[in-house]
Amino acid sequence: MLETELFQPVKEFLENQGYQVKGEIGAIDCFAMKKEESIAVELKTSITLKLIYQAIERQKIADFVYIAIPKSAMKSHQSQTKSFLLLLRRLSIGLLVISSQGVEVLLEAKDYDLSLSKSRNKQAKYKLQSEFKNRKNNENIGGMKGKKLTFYKEQALEILQIVYNHPGISLKEIKVLSNNPKVASILQKNYYGWFQRIERGSYAISDKGLLAIKTESQNF
Repeated sequence: MLETELFQPVKEFLENQGYQVKGEIGAIDCFAMKKEESIAVELKTSITLKLIYQAIERQKIADFVYIAIPKSAMKSHQSQTKSFLLLLRRLSIGLLVISSQGVEVLLEAKDYDLSLSKSRNKQAKYKLQSEFKNRKNNENIGGMKGKKLTFYKEQALEILQIVYNHPGISLKEIKVLSNNPKVASILQKNYYGWFQRIERGSYAISDKGLLAIKTESQNF
């Protein structure tokens, strides 16, 4: 599909909403007006960073800005659709998707409410700050790949060291030595497979735990 083939469906879509539509007004692919309200639409066959730049430029001179792309372009970015839509939403850029069925408004061009977004993500914010405040070890390097040391793993490692030093130790004794109220949950979930229960309330280290003692020694 060519960019020029996107124009007619978008033109008809906007005209049905009472706008007068013209192509190539200045540097804008598709420009529409209804009284004094204006809409700029950038037509592109693929999703690129250049397209976002162009849409941002159009916001300087139009009341509302949309980008219009074929449905096939969305399919090629299927794994990143959520992030792409969030980016457009944050930039107050609308999204029109064109297919043989017509034009679908996937995203309206409206101002982004940052305060509402923060309100909806309070729990994630609390979790992030809690991780920062509670993690003792500072071995993680920004930009590193692979497994990272989390506060949960740090707690599990501390319990692992205690059980290693005191084979057959009771749950009650582990709580006292670790001063951690979540000991029971960590041992029961046994997320890393490091622990094994000898009997009710008594724990030892599994083979995986012994291996972790050697490989994770720098984190103790």
